[in-house]
Amino acid sequence: MTQRKYVKPAGIAAALSAIIALPFVGYAQDREAQPGIAALEANLLDERALFNATVEEPVDDDLLELGRLVAMGGAENGGSGMACITCHGANGMGDGSGAFPRLAGQAGWYTYKQLVDYASGARPNKVMSGVAQRLTEHEMEAVAAYYAAVEAPYRPAAGDVDAGLLQWGGQLGAVGSAERGIPACVNCHGPSGTGNPPSVPYLAGQYANYMTYQLQLWREGVRDNDAMNVMSSIAKKMTDEDMRAVSEYYARVRPMVDRVVPVAADIDIPEIAD
Repeated sequence: MTQRKYVKPAGIAAALSAIIALPFVGYAQDREAQPGIAALEANLLDERALFNATVEEPVDDDLLELGRLVAMGGAENGGSGMACITCHGANGMGDGSGAFPRLAGQAGWYTYKQLVDYASGARPNKVMSGVAQRLTEHEMEAVAAYYAAVEAPYRPAAGDVDAGLLQWGGQLGAVGSAERGIPACVNCHGPSGTGNPPSVPYLAGQYANYMTYQLQLWREGVRDNDAMNVMSSIAKKMTDEDMRAVSEYYARVRPMVDRVVPVAADIDIPEIAD
């Protein structure tokens, strides 16, 4: 299957709109937990990390090594301020506050496209736009492949949420709301929010604050990089309570997926919880 190539437009604006501040909860990122190449290779049979992790070339040792280098701050125009692990962690677990999303196992082509959109301004973000603009296209492909192949445990969902709100979130996810014209999330994001590679991200286990914030950006027209304006049109039909409900629900879902278990890995990779 051939995917259309995204090309970064010339003349990218340097100044982009600031993001709305999110409550920050300190979670130390483990800079030492660097997945070994053997462990990453073992996951390349997964559809999230095969062709979908790159654009024009097969994923191999060299691409994974480059991706790991970029994640550690070793991009051509990088440095410590460009280290993905500072916010997202070496294993892509992200930050429990929701300010920094989980990247582990995300479809690589989707992550690559987000980097392209950050650079072009289609998805403005005060931090990520500056980072993406300094990455080469090959580095974007590589770091997307790296995080697509990484596994990470899930943080417990933060806070206590009313059971009724979670039930409503589950209903929106499963069947949507016919009265308000909100389609079910499973139509695109798959059963249990596992995503639909290469272009649709997973929701299960992603942080609630992050998902709620993205829905708000779509509703406000700040984020405008979804295919055929699907997410924008859906978000405009959702109330703040709808957004929180579906986000809190998916933050507590653990995907029921089988992923390749490394036979000879040089790190321990936790199994996905039931």
